[in-house]
Amino acid sequence: MVAVFISKNQAGSATLVVIGGLFLLMALSGRTIESVRIGDWEVTMSELRRQAAEQARSGLTEQAQATLDVLKKLNPAADRDPEVHAVEISVFENRVLDAVEAARCEGEQVVRHPNAGLGEPLAVLVAQPDGVRIGVFAAYALNESGHIQAASSDSFVRRAREMDCAAYLFVNGTLHQEYLERLTEGIQGDGGRPVGIETWASTAQSAPLRPAVDRLLARVRGPQDERVSIPRQ
Repeated sequence: MVAVFISKNQAGSATLVVIGGLFLLMALSGRTIESVRIGDWEVTMSELRRQAAEQARSGLTEQAQATLDVLKKLNPAADRDPEVHAVEISVFENRVLDAVEAARCEGEQVVRHPNAGLGEPLAVLVAQPDGVRIGVFAAYALNESGHIQAASSDSFVRRAREMDCAAYLFVNGTLHQEYLERLTEGIQGDGGRPVGIETWASTAQSAPLRPAVDRLLARVRGPQDERVSIPRQ
């Protein structure tokens, strides 16, 4: 464990110097920092994980992201921590939900499903004037590999095809290309519902979803022979 001690009444610049020193120390020694002490205040890596999780659950997305960023800088091994990964998924889902809300036009409705199960959309945008339901998925792998098991993929497709939606939009964060294709083809196959893909450049930043929603609505309301084009990653 590496701990840093400074008095609480020192200038903020001193804190920055100390934090910078921590990063340099890690780079030189390869040691993992488990706690940081500033005067009478001490923060541990487990406390940062807990705080980030609580912020994400409360919808404080940017605060949760900032806490995760600090945690990863202090502890490079956090990238391999399943608990940290779970918080990252929550933060990403928050971003997707916010993006769906931002994509809603006047008179349209967004139905959130924060506890959605496998194959159930995280949110449904009900478009007007005809009430077309667009289910939105947050495509984020359960581990850092970007892979999902074949059985989980098959279960996802079966459940999605049972849902009361006219089309689906995958907002991709880290899901590997081949698994996106498998899910898309499974849902669309044999007269299934149209699927769109929106790949964000970073899970820490969102992008507008309305263009992708409009493309899906055009497919639902028009000819059904168009196939989805999945952006290469």
